[in-house]
This record gives sequence, C-alpha cells and structure tokens, in this order.
Amino acid sequence: MSRNRLSLLLAFVAMAVVAVGGFFLAVQPQLAQASAAQTQETNVEKTNHASRLELTRLREQAAKLPAMRQELAQLSASVPDGADLSSFIADLDGIASASGMEVSSYTTSDAVAYAPVAPAAPAAAAPSASPSAASTAAPAAAVPTAPAAPAVVTNGAITGENFSVIPVTIAVDGTFEQALAFLNGVQHGKRLFLVTSISSAEKGGEDGTASDQSTWTFGGSIYVLDGSSRTAAAPANG
Repeated sequence: MSRNRLSLLLAFVAMAVVAVGGFFLAVQPQLAQASAAQTQETNVEKTNHASRLELTRLREQAAKLPAMRQELAQLSASVPDGADLSSFIADLDGIASASGMEVSSYTTSDAVAYAPVAPAAPAAAAPSASPSAASTAAPAAAVPTAPAAPAVVTNGAITGENFSVIPVTIAVDGTFEQALAFLNGVQHGKRLFLVTSISSAEKGGEDGTASDQSTWTFGGSIYVLDGSSRTAAAPANG
C-alpha cells in the first residue's frame, strides 16, 4: 500500500472516530436530555389534567355547599345535641294550634342510652313432607306470603355513649280529623318524633250526651345526638 493511500485511510478512520466520539459526547447527551424533558412534560400534563379535574370537582362541591349547610341545619334541629324540651313543647303547641287542638298533657321520661338493633336471624326451613303423605293429603289453600322485613341499617359510629332516646307521651283534645292533622304536623315537624302508640278516649258533652271530641294520646320518642358524632361515616346495611 502506498503512503498516500495509507494516509487517506488513516484520515477516514480518524474522521469516523471523531464522528462517533462527537455523537456520544455531544449528540447523545442532548438526545437523552430531550427524552427526559419530553417525559417530564408528559408527567406535568397528566398532573395538570388531574388538578383540573379535582378543581372542577371542588367547584361543584362549593356550589352545593349552601344547600348542604341548610340540610345540616335541618338535620341538627331534627336530632339536636341536647334535649331542648322547651323548644319541642313550643313546636307541639304550634302544631296543635294549627290543627285546632289543645295539648292537655305532656310527659317525658329519663333519657335512655341507644341500643343498636341486632339483625333478625334467618328462619329455619320447615321439614318437607314425605312423598307418600304429600300424595294422599288433600290440596291445601295457598297461604299468603308475609312481606319481607326491611333491612336493618346500622352505623358503627352511633352508640349508646353518644346517642340517647327520650320517651314522650302527648295528650291532645279534638276530633278525629284534627288528630290526623296534628299527627301529620308532628311527623313533619322540626324535631324528629317517632310515634309508636296511639290511643283515644271519647269525651262526653256537658249534658252527658255523646261528643265528637276525644282525648288522643300519642306515645313515642325523640332523640339526642352528641355533636361530635355528626361527622360519622355513612350508614351501612347490617
């Protein structure tokens, strides 16, 4: 090989080495930085998208906040954090006056701690009759099926330590229609009043004749919930 060709070959080799070295020393770091920047940009865009979704959700919640506060106020009045019997009696007087009745008596008992209701145990299946007995027995009339009881709803945060029940008995004087109006008003009043018993006694007229007036007695319960329990979790079917 001549000296010129050898020099030319060495020149080409040197150029290749310079090109490869330049790629790894200059181009490759730039490409890696560009790839890292692109990955970072993608991650930032994902984070921004998640932030926009969360911001939209918070704005929707903020728009519902006045209604939620109003609902909380109604629920707090329905089951307050204290007995507040004076307000309850005042509400009863207003409901009785609106329905044309008069409260003749009002009694309460001491508050008792709430006892969670345990779910009813499933009923055992009745033994089936033998084939021979079934074939000889006369066909019986179909027995109507009793409606299924509603599922028991419990909340582990509501216990006897923070929830109490106050038994209440109210007697009012008036007609049957007035008693219905009073009962409807009580069930839709500010304070939750669960009516569990109703009885009536007819009142006679001044001359001893029959009267459409009766004394209606409603028995039931009102409730008190400790204020620190109002952040309890949602109820779960138990």
